[in-house]
Amino acid sequence: MTAGQERRARRRAQKRREIKLAAVRLALERGPDALTVEAISAAADISVRSFFNYFSAKEETLAMDSSWTADELVALLAARPADEPPVRSMRAIAKEIAESFAPAREELELWQRHPDLLAIGQPEAEEDIFPALIAAVAERTGADPVRAVYPGLLVTTSFGVVHTAVRASWVEGAAPVEALIDEMFDLLERGL
Repeated sequence: MTAGQERRARRRAQKRREIKLAAVRLALERGPDALTVEAISAAADISVRSFFNYFSAKEETLAMDSSWTADELVALLAARPADEPPVRSMRAIAKEIAESFAPAREELELWQRHPDLLAIGQPEAEEDIFPALIAAVAERTGADPVRAVYPGLLVTTSFGVVHTAVRASWVEGAAPVEALIDEMFDLLERGL
């Protein structure tokens, strides 16, 4: 990626974040059901047409961003030492995933008021990510990705850890997300 492309990508990400925060603030004021693309666009000082360059629907502005692709996560696993136990590799990957979820104060407040918003957009990401990571763990362990249960259990449990640790870290006075992930993986490695 050239310097110009990186600059454009940063500007695009910043604009997307500004639009998202405008939507979150409106949803806090009016409630998520009263939110419209027109209101979000006005609050973000963009046209409705520009809104759709960044989001496909108003609901997407209120969802937790999934910033990882299946290819990126498989690459993270491939970059781990080949002799590292898969559960240790997934612990490290879980920490990287969790670090990317740094919501704004307003987002936390909205999700606490409306926890159902956290489910928006998640299944589509899982449809791509889970099979790719399960196949990568299976390859790494020499297991059959279809018949062996370990790769699937490890991947889905790891994402459960991320989800639980991230949410737990949002509580005032909670341990940092990385410490929570370590605690949870320690429990898993000991067999709960």
